[in-house]
Amino acid sequence: MKRQTALFFFLIILSSIVYGQDKNIENLKTEDKKRLRFGYYLGLNSVGAKMEYLPTASGQSFRLLVKPKASFDVGLLADVRINEFLNIRFHPGVAFVEREIKFPFSEESLSKPLIERIVKSNYVRFPLGIKLNTRRIRNARPFIMGSMSYNINITSEETNPEDNTSGTFRMRRNMYAWEFAIGTDVYLPYFKFTPSIHGIFALNNELVPDNDPDSPFTHYIATMKSRGVFLRFTFE
Repeated sequence: MKRQTALFFFLIILSSIVYGQDKNIENLKTEDKKRLRFGYYLGLNSVGAKMEYLPTASGQSFRLLVKPKASFDVGLLADVRINEFLNIRFHPGVAFVEREIKFPFSEESLSKPLIERIVKSNYVRFPLGIKLNTRRIRNARPFIMGSMSYNINITSEETNPEDNTSGTFRMRRNMYAWEFAIGTDVYLPYFKFTPSIHGIFALNNELVPDNDPDSPFTHYIATMKSRGVFLRFTFE
């Protein structure tokens, strides 16, 4: 539901900007001819996880509830023009991610702080992407972009000797992902404004198992891979 809401607001913002401009004036006519451009971005994110599980001895399913919570990200960009329709874009940044984790246990067997927690992950991100542009339509230019990224979770707790039995949910420090984005460059009188929506899909398992191989918290979890949506506003 949050993803549909983000897309709805993205389309509203985009249409209001594009159609609110004077169609007879073409802004920043030579902007796209620059070989190298720089900018920055601000954004919102909602990141959950794709979970895969192992079969249990009893035959009952084990399911960990991972609920994404809205947060934000910031970053910079460097854009290299290859030709009229192709750009290489490096867009590093920092994403502050929050997830609500709930284990499938009753409060009669374990205390509530062990069952329900807020897990915060601060990712330092290094995505490199290929941006494919359409032809410019007055003061707008839609695009799609695919990226590969290396992400460092600086709050991962990977090396922490405490685990879920002490209330510490541990994740891998390194995360690799592929990303897909759609958006539109909007040419304003003094700068280029780009609203875009991004999907991120982790490629590696981010879960660090508990110290005890038979831990009830992680024994039946095969993999945990981040999945999320980013709503981003870029200024160049």
